[in-house]
Amino acid sequence: MHVTDFERLSNFDPVGKTRTELERALEGCGRLAAYAAAKKLACLAAIEALGDDGVKPADANRTKTRASSKKSKRAARTAKQLPSMPTIQQALADGEISEEHADAAADAAARVSPEEADAELTKLALLLPADRFAAEANDWAGKRESDKKKETAQDRARRERTGVVWQKKNGRIGINGELDPVAGKPVLQAFERAMARLFREDGGRDGDPATMRTYAQRGADALTELIAGGASAGSAGSAAANRRPHPRFVTHVRIDADRCRADDPSGFAAFLDGTPLPQSVLERIACESAFVGSIFAADGSILWQGRAVRLATDDQWNALIDRDGGCIHCGADPARCQAHHLVPWSPPTFGETDIDDLTLVCATAHSLIHDHGYRVVIDDAGRYRLVEPGARAGPTAQAA
Repeated sequence: MHVTDFERLSNFDPVGKTRTELERALEGCGRLAAYAAAKKLACLAAIEALGDDGVKPADANRTKTRASSKKSKRAARTAKQLPSMPTIQQALADGEISEEHADAAADAAARVSPEEADAELTKLALLLPADRFAAEANDWAGKRESDKKKETAQDRARRERTGVVWQKKNGRIGINGELDPVAGKPVLQAFERAMARLFREDGGRDGDPATMRTYAQRGADALTELIAGGASAGSAGSAAANRRPHPRFVTHVRIDADRCRADDPSGFAAFLDGTPLPQSVLERIACESAFVGSIFAADGSILWQGRAVRLATDDQWNALIDRDGGCIHCGADPARCQAHHLVPWSPPTFGETDIDDLTLVCATAHSLIHDHGYRVVIDDAGRYRLVEPGARAGPTAQAA
């Protein structure tokens, strides 16, 4: 197959080709890229196994493939784990998954064990795109890590936190920093909230491209507001400042009921992206945070609205965030998502605003659904995901 793909692509000229021919060529490119990645990682693993005093695998990769230092270190870490994950390794060589899938599986393997990761994550890697798989693999590893490992990871992240503000020679101000997950989540949510408001102020989707700020410019303005304050950020007495924040801009944590036991806590607690919360950190958060249960209507919240309302309620948003975690296609943060009706609310379909008929999608995924014929399916684990037009939902999925 790889020889056939190479021969076909060597003589392939994209100019004047149909969409079907171009997409078929892209599939071939993906298979070849995965095959080349498998060989590259095998070479890096073999260099590591030499045990000589030669150049380290990451440095060799940077020199010979001209990759960045960051990507070379990433490849070296994956290469170290992959020989102990034969199923993932073969799927990569066969072009069934990408190098990004292998990277995410290797990260999970380093936190748990290569054998467990290979046995339990391969099927998921074959099913999900790389970004969604990375989130699922992170969640999988978090649930299997020991409390000691979680504590160590959080302590290390806390010790390694950084924050620098400096004036450059040209007079501009530079800002750089990295926070641990617990301290950083509220900062990220505040930033996303400011970014969403600035986007609306610029006119949103109907804004004039000639006058709208770029994403980077809005980011600079949002950071300025958050750090230095100002009237544009909303005064303490304003209605906007006192309004309860939308659930999409609230830090969400998944906590098993058993995790809250004082005598012998068990169960799992983590942020939506799978980053685990050690017991000590969870106890500290519990002292200073408001908890809102999302037990899918078991607490009396109205999650099934029928056609009484068109937009998802806050209760429904809480449930959607808990269920989907973010965009079902790319995993984008809930702050950048919209609640999509699987059956359109408007005529002639008259869909209902019920939790079973809603899912979270980012703007790009929403466009794929409405403008390009992508469909939402549900797999046997209850995950909502997108499939392209004409694609089979898969043996474990049904149409939503």
